[in-house]
Order: sequence, then C-alpha cells, then structure tokens
Amino acid sequence: MNAAKLVVGVSVLLLLGSAAALGELAVSADIDASGQGYNGVVMVNQAAGTGQQQANARALAAGDHAGAQINVEQAQDLLSPDQRALNASAHIGGASFSQGAGVLGVNQGAGIGNQQINAFRIQLGSVPESLDDSGLAQSAAPSSINSGAVVPQSGQRLISIDDQAFADSRGVVQLNQSAGAGNRMVNSLGIRIMD
Repeated sequence: MNAAKLVVGVSVLLLLGSAAALGELAVSADIDASGQGYNGVVMVNQAAGTGQQQANARALAAGDHAGAQINVEQAQDLLSPDQRALNASAHIGGASFSQGAGVLGVNQGAGIGNQQINAFRIQLGSVPESLDDSGLAQSAAPSSINSGAVVPQSGQRLISIDDQAFADSRGVVQLNQSAGAGNRMVNSLGIRIMD
C-alpha cells in the first residue's frame, strides 16, 4: 500500500497576565503586494501577537491502494477574558497572491490565541471509501474554548482584503484571516481520483 501520512501537533499554554498588566495591546499583521504570480505549492503563515497556532498541511499519495491522511491537532489553555482586551488588525493588500496557479494556503492572524489550519490532500488511483465521523471531525474546529463574546470586549478588530488580492488565481486557494482572541478556523479539502 502506498500511503502518505502527515501528523502535526501544536500546543500552546498561555501564561499571560491581564491585558491591563501588559498595557494597551495593539497588534497588526499585514501582507502587501506579495506572492504575485505564484506557481506550485505555496504555504504562508503570518502571526502578530501571542500564542498563535497556524498550520498548512499537504499530503499526496498515488497507487492502487493509495491513502493520504492529515491529522493536525492544536490545543490551547488559559485564555482568560482579560486577555481579550486588545486592538488587532489583519490586512491583505494590493494584488497579493494574484495571477497564481497551484495550491495556496494562507493563515494570517493578529491577536491572542488564534488557531488556524489549512489542510489539503489528494489521492490518485485510490479505492472508494466512505467518510465516517472521524473524517468529518477533522473538518471542524473543536469547541473547548468559547470564542463568542461572553462579556463585552474592549478594543477594535479589523480584517480586510484588497479587491485585487487573489484575482485570477487558479487551483486551490485556502485562506484563514482573523483578528482578535481565541478564534478558530479550519479549511480542509480532500480529493480522490479513481481510475
């Protein structure tokens, strides 16, 4: 059996004091006019702030009984409501990643304790199989931390993408962009091509 298996484990334990103890926290992640005309497999992780977890994972398998698997686990503890007081912004500007071709994964995060995963797998010549609950669980972010607003949060969160960014790109484009605290995002795409 030809198989490709990629396992990535990421864990961060946040031991920060309150935002008041840190002073006013302001973080910004900016990509401007980058990656134009990319070709092939491109993976970009950009983080501003503390405790960011980002992964771009790719797997390819070919053969009669090919199997491509990706398992990415991210764990995070101790994200307190006090740490949610911040100004955070993420911006992709200009013609970034425009007129490209291939498989592109971009994770951009600003703030505290954000988790982002882009996963892409392709199997060539594989036998058909069903998708079970364990496979579906890989495509959803776990909910052990409530990322919703429990108490009023101070600070401003801004995300933006220029209208020329990603223009005329072909292939697979996966983008996670967040500004704030405790955001979780997953893009998971699997393709099977059978003879």
